[in-house]
Amino acid sequence: MTLHALSPAPGADSAPLPVGPGFRAGLSLAAAGDMALSRRAAAPYHAAYLARHGAPPLVPCALRQVHSRQVICIDAADGPGTGGAGLVEADGMVTARDDLLLTVTVADCLPLILVDMATGAFGLVHSGWKGTGIVVEAIRLMGERFGTRARDLRVTIGPGIGPCCYTVPRDRADGFAASFGASSVVGEERPRLDLRAANVTLLQRAGVRDITVVRECTSCTPSLGSFRRQGPEAYTLMLAWVGRSLS
Repeated sequence: MTLHALSPAPGADSAPLPVGPGFRAGLSLAAAGDMALSRRAAAPYHAAYLARHGAPPLVPCALRQVHSRQVICIDAADGPGTGGAGLVEADGMVTARDDLLLTVTVADCLPLILVDMATGAFGLVHSGWKGTGIVVEAIRLMGERFGTRARDLRVTIGPGIGPCCYTVPRDRADGFAASFGASSVVGEERPRLDLRAANVTLLQRAGVRDITVVRECTSCTPSLGSFRRQGPEAYTLMLAWVGRSLS
């Protein structure tokens, strides 16, 4: 496992995310503004933001995220997620198409990027506490549709709320530890979840060897959007994206 620190330039509203060769990925910062599809006519805003920050000029795909473990496969020009069929309820996408840019929004939940270095298939999932385990479903679906093997994957776990800040009720902590290992919970009197540790455990159980974890906690980092730090009325949803590099 490799740790990675975001290093945006002063005043920047975007940061690159580490990803395998042949791909590009990034994350909007709080300075870019809210990226929620439900709060604005966001599609043109997303396109302008992505173009401004060097994302490949590809077809952006988005979902109506519902904190599930549902992952869809996009393999048709007008498939779910592309806009041709409207938004569908799910929290992850996988594809092998080189003309698509996968996107999710996050604000304490984790964006996880999966790149198959053998087949070129890739995926992006939104994983909060309710949806922890969605990355396993993405791996399963990539194997079923594209022949992906876990050992060929490079997975990047993007920034999310860390165990420094994510206090939860005892019953939730106990359930997390039972499902995702003792390392997914920190503390006894005031238990805190470690979503990153939970996902690392799941990835390693699945056979993934190449895992990069972004260090930053969204709640601790003012340049990032955070539901817990900013509150339900003012939090900033950030846009995470990944696509094939055209250069």
